[in-house]
Amino acid sequence: MPEFVTTIPNFWEEDLAQHTYAREVDWSAKNFDHLNKDDYNNGRLLQSFNEELPDSDAFKGVLDAHTASVSWTCIQPNVILPTHKDTFYTLRQEHQVELDDCYRYLIFLEDWEFGQFVGFEEATGLDRWVAGDTFKFTGHEMHFAVNASAVNFHTCQVSTFA
Repeated sequence: MPEFVTTIPNFWEEDLAQHTYAREVDWSAKNFDHLNKDDYNNGRLLQSFNEELPDSDAFKGVLDAHTASVSWTCIQPNVILPTHKDTFYTLRQEHQVELDDCYRYLIFLEDWEFGQFVGFEEATGLDRWVAGDTFKFTGHEMHFAVNASAVNFHTCQVSTFA
């Protein structure tokens, strides 16, 4: 179940406005294997990780998550990020930790726009956030995101472990 943690001050607004994402990611990752790929073949995410970001250390610091991976994700208009569970594969391999020890902070980088939504299987979904709202959840939680708005939907993920 996603847990509200805090609202952090927006120190990234100018950097986000100037940021060019490093990669396009389709739905071929193993955590999407349960999907009929014919139904999800038009969407993709834009993502950047760690050193590709201007503020990764600042996000780690404000959350006191110094051993962490930081990413920015952009869900473009009319894209659904399908249902999935996060596997934390790289984090678990690099630090020899179990999935049960891993968790993710989800930080909304901009204020909510009508049509943007993050849903969870076992909890009420998230909407009406303000920039900086931060939630925490584990790899055991099935979730999805959708952007039915007319603007890009930007988030930051800080993945770490206990």
